[in-house]
Amino acid sequence: MAAITTKLKTSWSRLLSFRPPPRIHLLPPFSIPQPFPTHTTPYAFRSVRPFSTNPVMGDRVVQGLLAEVEREKQKAREERRKAGVALDGEDEDEEEEDYMGVTPLIEKLEKKKAKDLDSIDRLWVPTDSESDDDERFSPDEVKKRVDEFEKKCKRHAELLKNFAEAETLDEAHKWMTKIDKFEQRHLKLPLEYRVIGDLMNRLKESTGKERFILLQKLNRAVRLMDCKEAYDPNNPANFGVIQHRQVASPDDIVDSAGFDKEKSMIHGASLEEDDEDFSERKEQDDILIEKLNAIEKKLEEKLAELDHTFGKKSRVLEEEIKDLVEERNSLTAKKRRPLYRKGFDVKLIDVSRTCKVTKGGQVAKFRALLATGNYHGVVGFAKAKGPNAKIAIQRAYEKCFQNLHYVERYEEHTIAHAIQAKYEKTKIYLWPGPMRSGMSAASRTVETVLYLAGFSNVKSKIIGSRNPLNVIKTLFKALNAIETPKDVQEKFGRTVVETYLL
Repeated sequence: MAAITTKLKTSWSRLLSFRPPPRIHLLPPFSIPQPFPTHTTPYAFRSVRPFSTNPVMGDRVVQGLLAEVEREKQKAREERRKAGVALDGEDEDEEEEDYMGVTPLIEKLEKKKAKDLDSIDRLWVPTDSESDDDERFSPDEVKKRVDEFEKKCKRHAELLKNFAEAETLDEAHKWMTKIDKFEQRHLKLPLEYRVIGDLMNRLKESTGKERFILLQKLNRAVRLMDCKEAYDPNNPANFGVIQHRQVASPDDIVDSAGFDKEKSMIHGASLEEDDEDFSERKEQDDILIEKLNAIEKKLEEKLAELDHTFGKKSRVLEEEIKDLVEERNSLTAKKRRPLYRKGFDVKLIDVSRTCKVTKGGQVAKFRALLATGNYHGVVGFAKAKGPNAKIAIQRAYEKCFQNLHYVERYEEHTIAHAIQAKYEKTKIYLWPGPMRSGMSAASRTVETVLYLAGFSNVKSKIIGSRNPLNVIKTLFKALNAIETPKDVQEKFGRTVVETYLL
């Protein structure tokens, strides 16, 4: 009876070993919000992927089944031992007899499994839903990355030492080639830093006006890199700084044109904002994706049917296709959320309306001009057009965070020196004001942009055209041309101090 039970268990274990591994859908951690998908995939093809398997999960299933078979064998031996049946001879015969000649293959597979065991465990994802920690930022992983970076730096120092101690040109060229390959592979700099390095190399050989222009370019490039690193969405240190928020209506933006909020923020008020619930947003996104997939499926059917229909039916199909396309576009436009940076404030500068007279009637268009800033030296602006004011403001809102400028503030409240700039027919004069003198701006546009940049004591005057777009471009031209004491010190190679210290 025990032998029959063992045979039955062995046959069942063989059937289990041929079962396909279950598909386990691994979801990413919920700590990082998912961006809204730009490319929609039909719902029917999401879970079914023919000709593709997960080798790691398959290896895990095979290991589990082999362990289960081994436990069943051990249990059968225990039962036979209790029944008093001799085991030694039978077990030795069982282990020694190889009817199929698969013992070498099994040994080879066991060695391969032992070699790949580390990689399998490395790809294991914990299933504890309450654990939301990222293993990449654990103390062990951070220490491991630091040690690896120190080893790379040590190796780089050895290569540099060998290059410095080279006696012949051929030897120096050989070490220089190794250093270049090592840096390209392990210590590759971003493109921006390479551009800054080229500017510094050109600065060593330049003189006169060319040197002054290179200094201005280098200073601006370094400022832009500082600003980019401070607000880089790919930097783990900035996680949570960049969020998505639905654009407010034009009336809300117009109502918030006062300066009470920015004044309190300049004086150090806290910037606390409620975080949006990710689970609700995810459900809304799933519903929207299902609707879009259904519309896409209908569109494909209608387009395929349109190829074989003619006459009145084809015109009816064309109208239906147009309606479906409009519905799809309205859904995507409704759910589109522009990039919003925490700590930045947006102000409406101007909304203008233009009208074009055509044979069919008048066609009206709107142009919106927005300015944004964080009250700490980073400011930007954007303009956009649309068929109505709301769409124009929404498009400008999406673009304004792509055109940010860093402006150096003197003593955190004013500019370093008087400056003038001209653009088209507009000329602007700016000069610093003493502490607590307030903003004496020539127009509301200049005052808004200066407040967003974090200035509180600046005098200004406009001569010529007061077109809002020209005024903003002239103002940014003037702010970017301001030189700080540090810039003047680097420009002339002399120490710059306050006049009262002389």
